[in-house]
Amino acid sequence: MSIERSLPPCTSRCYRITIEGKIDPSWSDWLGGMQLVSRKEADDMTITTLSGVLIDQSALRGLLNRLWDLSLIVLSVEQLNPTLKSNKE
Repeated sequence: MSIERSLPPCTSRCYRITIEGKIDPSWSDWLGGMQLVSRKEADDMTITTLSGVLIDQSALRGLLNRLWDLSLIVLSVEQLNPTLKSNKE
C-alpha cells in the first residue's frame, strides 16, 4: 500500500466540523479556539459548525475526543485547505 503525503502531520490546517446539536459560542476556547455557528435545519434539527485552524493532527484528535465526551454526533469533518501536490509529478 502506498501513502502519498504532501505535508507532514504536524502542519496547521483549517477544518470545518459539523455536529448535530447546539454548542454555545462561549465554548470556543475549550474547543480549540474554533468558531462556532449554530443553525436550525428545515426538519427542526439544530446543527453546529465548528471552523478554524488546528495546529496538527493531535489537536484534531483532541477536539474530536472532546466532542465524543459531550456525546455529540459528528456529521462531517472537512479539511478546508487541501494542500497542492508538489510540482515533482
